[in-house]
Amino acid sequence: MTIPRAIVAVAVMAAIAGLANATNFDVSWDLSTNYTQWVSGKTFLAGDTLTFSYTSSHDVVEVRSSAYATCNATSPVSKSATGNTLVALGAPGKRYFICGIAGHCTRGMKIEVDVVTASSPPPGSSPSPSVSPAAPTPPASHPPAPSTAPRSTTRTTAKVALAVVLMMVLAL
Repeated sequence: MTIPRAIVAVAVMAAIAGLANATNFDVSWDLSTNYTQWVSGKTFLAGDTLTFSYTSSHDVVEVRSSAYATCNATSPVSKSATGNTLVALGAPGKRYFICGIAGHCTRGMKIEVDVVTASSPPPGSSPSPSVSPAAPTPPASHPPAPSTAPRSTTRTTAKVALAVVLMMVLAL
């Protein structure tokens, strides 16, 4: 029994549309970035990616929690020194990354990422109150400083190109 091409096309487009919602987080992997601050306020969903960009004087080492706490890169989950490392955040849970070059992790070159499912609330969040406050909150006397951390981007160009190619193949 053959599946009509229209059904296959719809299934392919739905899969690609789901991928297009994933976010890539660009990480400038260096000694000058405060990664605790960089992570704060971000929600990492299963399916998102991290792209670490760095010079040859660094590497990206994924480690377990205990190794992260002690900056120990001797038993890594994975290691990359390509200068441009893409990490897929495939499943919910905590992920830990350090620079394995001596002294870099202890100087702050480490990042902990808490990956959540799209349906779960971000860590530390609580449900919205059902009752409005009686009086509006006055504005803060000092607005928060603008972040110098790299911003997140969504990569959809390659996915759209893939969709077009698949549609062309299905049209044959």
